[in-house]
Amino acid sequence: MFNLETLCAVVEVAEELKTPLVLGITERFFSFVDVDILSAAMVRAAQKSSVPIALHLDHGHTYEGIIKAIRWGFTSVMFDGSLLPVIENLKRTKEVTRIAHSLGVSVEGELGYVGCCEHMDNINEDNIVTCDVAANFVDQTKIDALAVSVGNNHGAYRGTTKLNITRLGQLNDIISVPLVMHGGSKLSSDDYSNSIKCGITKINIPTDTSMAASEKLRNELSENPGANYIYLMSAVKKGVKDSVSKYMLHFNCISKAI
Repeated sequence: MFNLETLCAVVEVAEELKTPLVLGITERFFSFVDVDILSAAMVRAAQKSSVPIALHLDHGHTYEGIIKAIRWGFTSVMFDGSLLPVIENLKRTKEVTRIAHSLGVSVEGELGYVGCCEHMDNINEDNIVTCDVAANFVDQTKIDALAVSVGNNHGAYRGTTKLNITRLGQLNDIISVPLVMHGGSKLSSDDYSNSIKCGITKINIPTDTSMAASEKLRNELSENPGANYIYLMSAVKKGVKDSVSKYMLHFNCISKAI
């Protein structure tokens, strides 16, 4: 989520469908919004919700950003060192895990190349994560979840996806922690089903949440150019709810809140 409208939309649809939820915000958005205020709203939303909600810092790149999220009351942080050499990624992730675990906060790490939709040709067998590297990474860092590169990429997919489901299954067999898929927007129903069967337990869909909001905004302004902002916020909220509910159906997580 990116602001109060998307926060309220996602929480409401989770409560309506009785779905457990991970509320995430990425560190790069710290420069676009007042995250001190927004994080307080996230914490309050989780506290008052009728469904279990985890609060997650996504794609944390700095110690400063990660410590901020922990102080805000987030239950999970991610250190994204995927662009670093594996040894340096391991070293920094291990240090983040040491700090976070001492405060009761879980940690997600990332391995392999998860590119962007503009660079899908860069995704190949040479830069998806291998089982031996991943197993050693989990063992050495003591992370609680691992985001893996198996042909997935950030952004909306264009054309045919290149998920290596066989590799994902192999990773699931050898790794003891939950696996995470970044770049989960606009995959096929079979992609989601097969990925979940092979160990994926969290799927990130921020691109489609953003696109659903902007598409709804464009449509409303096209049909009603004189609409005021209060009306437009309500329309955006509905667009996000409709999009997120479809993903919850794909993920088979409806009515799973206990």
